[in-house]
Amino acid sequence: MRRSPVLTRSNILAPSADRTSPPAFSQPSATVCNAAVPEADDPGDRCLGGAGAGAEIDSYCDHCVSGAVSGPIAGMLLIAFATSLGWGLRGEWGHWWGATVPGAFCGMSIWLAFGAVHSGWQSLVFGATLAVSLSLGGVLSYGKIVGYVKSEHDRSPLFGLFGLFLVGGLWGSFGGTGLGLLMTDATYQISDLATWAVAASLGAFLAYKLLVVGLDLHLSPPRSDAWAAVLGGCLATIAYFALGPRDLIVLRTSALGWLGFGGGFALGACIHRLCTAAGWKIDSWKFMEHSVGFWGGLGLGASAWLMGQDLSGVQAPSSGLVASAVVVLWWVPYMNISDNFQYWFMETHWIGRRTFVLFQTLALASLPAFALLAGNLATGWTGSSRHSWPFLWMISLMTFLGISKYRFERSRQRLIVDATFLGEAAACVLLLLLI
Repeated sequence: MRRSPVLTRSNILAPSADRTSPPAFSQPSATVCNAAVPEADDPGDRCLGGAGAGAEIDSYCDHCVSGAVSGPIAGMLLIAFATSLGWGLRGEWGHWWGATVPGAFCGMSIWLAFGAVHSGWQSLVFGATLAVSLSLGGVLSYGKIVGYVKSEHDRSPLFGLFGLFLVGGLWGSFGGTGLGLLMTDATYQISDLATWAVAASLGAFLAYKLLVVGLDLHLSPPRSDAWAAVLGGCLATIAYFALGPRDLIVLRTSALGWLGFGGGFALGACIHRLCTAAGWKIDSWKFMEHSVGFWGGLGLGASAWLMGQDLSGVQAPSSGLVASAVVVLWWVPYMNISDNFQYWFMETHWIGRRTFVLFQTLALASLPAFALLAGNLATGWTGSSRHSWPFLWMISLMTFLGISKYRFERSRQRLIVDATFLGEAAACVLLLLLI
């Protein structure tokens, strides 16, 4: 994977007589601080410690210091709330396709919070990568493990917490690996990534045969033991990046993803147990899901913050940009809309077979049309203007789809769930205005 040269706010803003065009995915008019300041002899002196405006600059630089603190905090909260919203919505659909939603939200919000430049295309690249990498954990089963925490089965609550930390950690580890590959300064060729994929596949196969078949270890029988295969793939991934390229950024991001998602899962399950024991009439299971996303988002957001708050863009060809747009704006919505239609067809019988087949036909027919539209967009939109619209569109669309699955049910518990979705979506919009 080839990356563009590191883009920082200083080299984006620095005037250059040799620059005939703005750097990729950037706007030459970007500014460090929006505070009104006296005219300086050199635009570079404004809030950058220059002497052109003299001592008058000092009073205005306090605003910059305040922004330097509030910006990262707002950015971290944006990532946390976006991932929390996505994970709560994921509970409406479940499985690996549901997990693409928090992945897309998390990736796009990370770029919006810590990207060095305004770029809608980069937010789509980050969103697509996290959507795919977080979806890998969607094969894991955890319903019965939560029951262990609540003392509903034969294993202890402590074992349940261990299981959730393991399952959540595996989920977050692969998400962190995908993010780390976007942020690292190392260069990876296709052959390198293919070697990693082979190593992870072998690790998954060997771990499953050893732990499940050979040693007869089961996390939540009779549920799926896919955890063993995912664990093997995760360990092989860690070994590859530690022993091969020795990429500490990928390893650190993977570890923070594990801590965030694993810890958030265990913490949410504890609160779920307390709420159930107290007899509170709230959907504490849904609260647990939001907890996974919130703390997992903070973990991945912290890994981006540790990069210095100025993530450089990934140099991608037009085909890569189109693919990212298709993944985030077509693939993720399609799979979960399809889940809605399947629920309406097979569970509630709200729609008939003809309607279901018509939807699937029209949806698949729309794919080449959307790819063509994305291709035209890649040539006509630089990504700097209205750069946040993909994120705003996705949180609006997916929130509506999550609420509409149950046809706007009006039970008290459902209203609380839907209000939580809307509240977190509103929080994302407000936080976006602060960064």
